[in-house]
Amino acid sequence: MVTEFGMSAASGGGGISTSSTGKWLTRLNKYNISYFCWSLSNKNESCSFLFSGTRKTSQWKTSDLSKAGQYIRSKYRARKKALGSKA
Repeated sequence: MVTEFGMSAASGGGGISTSSTGKWLTRLNKYNISYFCWSLSNKNESCSFLFSGTRKTSQWKTSDLSKAGQYIRSKYRARKKALGSKA
């Protein structure tokens, strides 16, 4: 299990790297390794999954998600769908 990884610089700033993240997720999925991506927060950082103005603590809509949040959500959903088809 990969207990934590991020899509941006360690500071949480800068841009997110979907190409690098995608390569890692493909590899993790290939070997059926679980993972958690950083950061489920609404801080004004590129790695945050929620827009900084989002005040909800659950039941987020896609419109509440940042670019990073939308990207990782799509990857989690694709993995769930793939695993469901193997069950």
